[in-house]
Amino acid sequence: MKRTYLRDVSIPFTLFMFTFFLNSCMSFRSDLEGGSAVGSAVAGGRSPVSVLFHFTHLEQERGLDVVPKIVPPRRGFRDIFGESMKQLSNIGSFATYTDSDNDIDNVERRRMRDSLQRANDVTVHFTYTRENSFSKHVLASIISYGTASLVPMGYSWDYLVTATVTNNAGTVRTTYQRSATVTTWYQLLFLFVYPFYPSEVKIEEIYLESTRSILAQIEQDGVLHR
Repeated sequence: MKRTYLRDVSIPFTLFMFTFFLNSCMSFRSDLEGGSAVGSAVAGGRSPVSVLFHFTHLEQERGLDVVPKIVPPRRGFRDIFGESMKQLSNIGSFATYTDSDNDIDNVERRRMRDSLQRANDVTVHFTYTRENSFSKHVLASIISYGTASLVPMGYSWDYLVTATVTNNAGTVRTTYQRSATVTTWYQLLFLFVYPFYPSEVKIEEIYLESTRSILAQIEQDGVLHR
C-alpha cells in the first residue's frame, strides 16, 4: 500500500518538476541582418502579375543532421505571410505551394509544382531554415541537469530566410536574405519571468519581420513583372 502511494505521488511530482524546468526560461533575439539583395534586380512595370509563392521549411542540427530536413510550417505561418503580403501592390493573382518531405516519392505533387511555376508570371521561392549546434546543446543540457539548472545555460537557434525570384522560364532575377538568432536561457528562477520572454513570440517576430522586409524590398525593386 505504501509503495503504491509513493508511486502515485512520484509520477505527478516528476511531471510537475519537468514542466517547471521547461518553463523556467527566458528568450532573447538578435536584430535582423541582411538588408540588401544578392544579385542584380531590374525594375519593371507595375502592371498586375500572377505569382507563385513556393515555400520550403527546413531544420538542421549541425553535428547530427548531415543535410537539412524538410519540416512542416510553424504554427500561424499562413497568418504571418498574409500580413506580409500587404507590402506588395501589383499582385493580380497568386498561388502557393509548400514542400513536403514525401515529395521525392510523389510524382503528382512534383508535376503540380512545375505546372504552377509555368502557369504564373513569377515565382518567389521562400526557404525558412532553422538550425542549431547539436554538440553545444548537449553540453548545455549536461551542465544544466547536472547543476539542477542552478547554472543558467543558453540554447541558441539560428533562423535564415531566403527568397529567390524567378520568371516562369526558371531564370533567376534576384535573391534576398535575412537572418536572426533566438537564444533561450534556462534557470529555475526564470520561471517568474517566462511569461514576459517566451521563445514563441521571438520566433514569430523573426518570421514576420524577415518575410515583410523581403517583400518590401521586392516591391521597392520592382522585380514582380512579366
